[in-house]
Amino acid sequence: MNEILPHVLELKEDDRVFEHPFLAPGMPPFELEIGCGNGRFIAARATKNPEQPYLAVERMMERLRRCSRKAANGPTGELKNLDFIRVEAGRFVRDLLPDHCVKAMYLFFPDPWPKRRHHKNRFFQREMCDTLTRIFVPGGIMYISTDHEEYFKEMYKYLSEDNRFEEIAPLIREEDEQTDFERLFLSKGDPIYHCAFQLRS
Repeated sequence: MNEILPHVLELKEDDRVFEHPFLAPGMPPFELEIGCGNGRFIAARATKNPEQPYLAVERMMERLRRCSRKAANGPTGELKNLDFIRVEAGRFVRDLLPDHCVKAMYLFFPDPWPKRRHHKNRFFQREMCDTLTRIFVPGGIMYISTDHEEYFKEMYKYLSEDNRFEEIAPLIREEDEQTDFERLFLSKGDPIYHCAFQLRS
């Protein structure tokens, strides 16, 4: 694992272990955003909650450059509680994260891979419920927002049918926490689907 930009770490294909200061003994469990785009949401959260550690996963370098600038030059100074990870998201949560380290996961406007033959590429498959159960601390929360109704119904079905989780009120974000995609869809009047599920203690 290498730091490729300020606050941006890259995991290589042959990395088998994820080590990070947020995993040190005594640290609170971190919150994780999958596919953070330009980092608008996670940087706003990190600014408001300086004692809470945050990680975010993103693959595209141009987006990560913007994320790096947000973390290095936050409105209250450098965001020392926020880092970004360049890695394939499914591999990261499934194979690299240790047990019981995540307090909340945010999945906002994931790629729906709309063609049926590509559904296997979707981040959230039924097996993700097992992964969440492993990496979440008791009471960990999965937050989902998407404009894609079919994908939303699929994710909702997997979580609602799994008795390890219970539905709770979704996270309705303030304007400064809305992602770039969300603001675009809202400006066009497109429907957005939200849900949240909590791992039972």
